[in-house]
Amino acid sequence: MGEVTENNNSDMSVLQRIATSSVPLLKDYGLNGVVGAVLLAVVIPLLLTSMFGKKTKKRAVQADVGGEAGLAMRNSRFSSLVQVPWEGATTMAALFEMASKKYSQRRCLGTRKLINREFVEPADGRKFEKLHLGEYQWDTYAEAFNRACNFASGLIKMGHKLDSHAAIFSDTRAEWIIAAQGCFRQNLTVVTIYASLGEDALVHSLNETQVSTLICDSKQLKKLPAISSKLQSLRHIIYIEDEPVDAETLNQMNLWTTLSFTEVEELGRTSHIDARLPSSSDTAVIMYTSGSTGLPKGVMITHGNMVATTAAVMTIVPNLGMDDVYLAYLPLAHVFELAAETVMLASGTSIGYGSALTMTDTSNKIKKGTKGDVSVLKPTLMISVPAILDRIRDAVFKKVGEKGGLTKKLFDFAYNRNLAAIEGSWFGSWAPERMIWDNIIFKPIRAMLGGRVRFVLCGGAPLSSDTQRFMNICLGVPVGQGYGLTETCAGAAFSEWDDTSVGRVGPPLPCCYVKLVSWEEGGYTISDSPMPRGEVVVGGYSITKGYYNNDIKTKFKDDLNKLHH
Repeated sequence: MGEVTENNNSDMSVLQRIATSSVPLLKDYGLNGVVGAVLLAVVIPLLLTSMFGKKTKKRAVQADVGGEAGLAMRNSRFSSLVQVPWEGATTMAALFEMASKKYSQRRCLGTRKLINREFVEPADGRKFEKLHLGEYQWDTYAEAFNRACNFASGLIKMGHKLDSHAAIFSDTRAEWIIAAQGCFRQNLTVVTIYASLGEDALVHSLNETQVSTLICDSKQLKKLPAISSKLQSLRHIIYIEDEPVDAETLNQMNLWTTLSFTEVEELGRTSHIDARLPSSSDTAVIMYTSGSTGLPKGVMITHGNMVATTAAVMTIVPNLGMDDVYLAYLPLAHVFELAAETVMLASGTSIGYGSALTMTDTSNKIKKGTKGDVSVLKPTLMISVPAILDRIRDAVFKKVGEKGGLTKKLFDFAYNRNLAAIEGSWFGSWAPERMIWDNIIFKPIRAMLGGRVRFVLCGGAPLSSDTQRFMNICLGVPVGQGYGLTETCAGAAFSEWDDTSVGRVGPPLPCCYVKLVSWEEGGYTISDSPMPRGEVVVGGYSITKGYYNNDIKTKFKDDLNKLHH
């Protein structure tokens, strides 16, 4: 009577048919057990997500800054704008001197020893330089500070006039920072010039700022004879001995007093000259933009601008300090890198110098069998531009795709599980599972950057959401984005440490505020719905003085509420 027959089967409910199924799972656990498992796997995670899902954190608040009508915001963590990292550190010179006393015996500036260089010529006849590089050799903070003091004295003893400018025309290296800090100790303004700048832009930059002393590396030194007749104010050349300079090149420098970097340091060591320290309102740097829209413009950055940006960034990255190691490879002639290295110096962090062409074991300039910069340095902190992170992502995906099979399936599964977890889903991987994936899947990828990176900041251009998530998952660290310009001393906005969202640059840095004002001519107003639109302007302690010798293009105001449009 209770048997299921063909005649009464159609009258049974779906649940009854499932309950009497011969599927092993149902026979073992019964209908109630299976339904319970489904509840545990689906309903409970949904309930937990709704109950304990991520709350939106208020990272910026409105600020009353006066001036033109608009919507102004400041960082929510501070009631007023920050100006200095600590009392007394009001200039670049004071900041470095105080840091050098505080961290005197800590590693400061590191450079890899060049063992040898060779050139290889493939069948197509092209010539490629390959470098065999050794370990990093370090100056302590005390040693780096002494070198800067010696350079400052040697520069003046060499004949540089106190009312004239010095320019640095070199790739990123320890001597760049030592030369700049030496200039700051004599209140000399440093003109920064991209090493990749063409002849016309180089001549324009040197002549417009009336540079009397040029500090350059040996590669840039060779460019000078061809433009010597066009340089109006240049009197002194200091060249960095990064590679041998032949006698013929030096003979072509007879128009100028020419000394090596080492000779200037030695001259200062034996002929000390007292420091002539700057004030916070003095111009520290005239930084030339790349000139992508014509001749480059020289942005005047004060000591106060630089230390304000430094103070603000130091509040963003937690536990920044002596245990950190920073890889420096982006151009120091760009405000992004200069600001980053200033933050590192203020924090007692070790700065190891490298280049994009020697960064990894497979980089173009690395001799086969030689380790790249990241493998030797093992940095904990890096900054980057999107193009470099995109290349890392593409290389990993290409390699995984080439392996295929189980390797690709495991990678995709682990990636998607961790992606769900980062985006706040309770269906994503949990901590014990992530540890497994990190060790068997992502550890080799992290080794590409030395295996110890704990934070990456990306700037210079928008970073794609896909690349940002790739770095989050494969490196297992926060990847922040920043927004700024040379005119805002790199700082305007900076995504905070605990912000896992993508496609955003975070709230205003604590040293400035960001304001949206209507642009009536373009049809954008702050009253637009659903979101206000307009022109972004920035004000605060990081806003620079304007453009050198270019009043027409300078829109800056002179009070604290000055804005850059």
